[in-house]
Amino acid sequence: MSEVRKFQKKLLLLGDGAVGKTSLIRRFVTSNFDDKYIVTIGTKVSRKEVKVIVDGLETIVNLTIWDVLGQKGYSSVQETSYRGSEGAILVCDITRKETLQSLEDYWIPSHRLITGPIPIIFAANKIDLMDKAQFTKSEFESFAKRYNSEYIFTSAKTGENVEEAFTKLATHMVKFKPIPRQETQKLKNREIKSIIDAADMIIDDFCENFGGHEAAMPIVRKQFEKVNMSVTNPTKEGLIKIVEALSKIESDFKPQDVVRKNRTRRMLWLEKIE
Repeated sequence: MSEVRKFQKKLLLLGDGAVGKTSLIRRFVTSNFDDKYIVTIGTKVSRKEVKVIVDGLETIVNLTIWDVLGQKGYSSVQETSYRGSEGAILVCDITRKETLQSLEDYWIPSHRLITGPIPIIFAANKIDLMDKAQFTKSEFESFAKRYNSEYIFTSAKTGENVEEAFTKLATHMVKFKPIPRQETQKLKNREIKSIIDAADMIIDDFCENFGGHEAAMPIVRKQFEKVNMSVTNPTKEGLIKIVEALSKIESDFKPQDVVRKNRTRRMLWLEKIE
């Protein structure tokens, strides 16, 4: 009996808000679907084991699936999520053509800047709403061919092709031989021009100083829920409350001089917003 190979792989789901990234993950991991749309705050991490055949060998791939915030402008949060990823499903909504264009204009260049060339699959989601489609299957095929990548039509609602999208990508990730490259250094202290810039910096800064995004993001998410604020429309008042709450949480784990320094830095970012 041949030995079963095992791999650990991190993959991303990328695309604009409301294209169905979270629903695709939920359908794949738990076989459930919920029509209610909730904006993903930061990143959410899920896990699932898949079995695939690669080069004739049974292979188990333990997937760590990162559901990346689809709101543009949160470049620090997104950039941190990209690091260490070995594949990506780029999702668009078949009923909104602008979400397809957004893959080319924003999501492909933003992740490639950090990851370099990695296996990707394009997923046109909400195929159950084909009667409302704003682009054709042939248009989507031509789009994917420009990037020499596979494409698939999915429905998180019905489950159509959802498992296939993830297992196909898992197979590609196992086969992929990455090209050695120097990791892009993270841009520190970038210019803050908007309230979203400030929110992005605050979220990313807390996560980096509190055990990483996977561990700290649920804490951030809870604070946003407490002040009833969305990442799509943050307010200065709400972010001040969040900074204070995060400082209080840090005070239980870090020296007080570190807590004060972190709070001061985050408040200074907010002061730059009129």
